[in-house]
Amino acid sequence: MRLAYQYRLRPTKQQIATFENWLELCRRQYNYRLAERFNWWENNRCDINRCSIISCGIGY
Repeated sequence: MRLAYQYRLRPTKQQIATFENWLELCRRQYNYRLAERFNWWENNRCDINRCSIISCGIGY
């Protein structure tokens, strides 16, 4: 008894180009958001024993 089917995609050249474009857009968006997080961290980190809500702006 077969419990699963396997499907094989056979996209056209135009579909392949569209998929590659989508992957590129997703990659760029991911890297941009990751860079935003690193930049926020660099700009807002401070010592834990001296960090105040006013100076660090955590939660904004």
